[in-house]
Amino acid sequence: MSPSAEPPPPEDDAARGVPGDQASGADLDGDLSLTQELRLEPVQFIARTDAVMRLGALMLGAGASSARVRDSMERAAHAVGIETLHTRVGMNDLVATMSRGQMFRTRVAEIRRPGVDAERLTALKRLTGELQPGTSPATLQQRLDAVESRPRRYPEVVRVLGAGLACAAFALLNNGGWQEFIAVLIAAAIGQFVRMRIARLRTNEFLTVFVSAVTALLVYLGVAALLALLGVPGGQHDAALTGAVLYLVPGFPLVTGALDLARLDLNAGISRVVYATLVLLATGTAVWGIGSIFQATVTQTADPLFAEPVLSVVRLLAGFVGVLGFAVLFDTPPAIAFTTAALGSVANVARLAFIDGGMTAPLAAAIAALAVGFGAFLFGDRLRAARVTLTVPAVLIMVPGAAAYRAITGVIAGDTLAAIQNGFTAVFVVVALAIGLTVARILTEREWSRP
Repeated sequence: MSPSAEPPPPEDDAARGVPGDQASGADLDGDLSLTQELRLEPVQFIARTDAVMRLGALMLGAGASSARVRDSMERAAHAVGIETLHTRVGMNDLVATMSRGQMFRTRVAEIRRPGVDAERLTALKRLTGELQPGTSPATLQQRLDAVESRPRRYPEVVRVLGAGLACAAFALLNNGGWQEFIAVLIAAAIGQFVRMRIARLRTNEFLTVFVSAVTALLVYLGVAALLALLGVPGGQHDAALTGAVLYLVPGFPLVTGALDLARLDLNAGISRVVYATLVLLATGTAVWGIGSIFQATVTQTADPLFAEPVLSVVRLLAGFVGVLGFAVLFDTPPAIAFTTAALGSVANVARLAFIDGGMTAPLAAAIAALAVGFGAFLFGDRLRAARVTLTVPAVLIMVPGAAAYRAITGVIAGDTLAAIQNGFTAVFVVVALAIGLTVARILTEREWSRP
């Protein structure tokens, strides 16, 4: 082209094939005309998919079930203008294919170290409930920035105390006395502190669990020996030994994994259950090792120290403290934490009363979990809480962690009868808890009643 050549005249909208109503520059996103939107459509579509994918990754990293992740992503996708969304949710990976018109995009996200953060789950649940059609990707990203930038609700010292109180309450529920309560409180708190410190080093998670368990067990035996030297020995130290490491029971992945399996979300469900099993194995190995070295009979159980009605009152108070401790450990907001503590303590007292009356442990667990599920339905909407933040801490106190550790110890030590008895008890009680929560959701949530 010569320097004097004139540039070609600009094409009008009709020449580019843009319909008249689009050529008028009608506002679509508030600051872009439709003509401009069409020109930038790939960029806008990428922004939409990035925002939806980030929401799903944050929820998965905070411990949400696959059903909750999928539902939240669908709500966000419709709000930002994505027409269809297909997701595949695992325990620590997320694959999503999103489309709008003739365009589609597949994104993959990996969560390196998924954990449990009930505060973040609650905030994300409230965020998705407030999204309206026409929300821009920038607005969604800004709200996600605000959620992600929030510090942990409780400082480390409070979470350490929560772990100690939760395990000490378990010691009482397992028929321990005040000596066992004190020993478990100190041991579990120190074990949780060690766990959080080692986790900062980004070491292997199972090594972290093993070292934390060994620390808690050694501290427990040390405090028990000190109490004996002071002339106040407890008669049931061996029976309460496993209580010192119950803060390591992977309650969230165990319960959410069982719920995922109930919905045939096999990818996430199997991964979570396998992970929970490996954590139990790491902890159980530590229990066996320390028990063998110090000649502690970890398969020993204790008889109740109180008669009715004092026994039920102690169980109610211990259950409330235990559930509240686990809720604090998971960073649950205070109103939700106290609600789940009330639900869990009442349901647990009823469960133990049923067992004392001759009912089998799995059936009693299923009834208690069903009651917790209905309670979560009644209070969840009022608190604007993710339902899992109400149900998991409440039923976690019913998970037979001590039986699981005794089963693992029995297998390693060659005590086949104890291993089989405790192992089957643990498995069937966990299955019963999942059945109770699933039935409650099927009866109260429309999406759970659909295949």
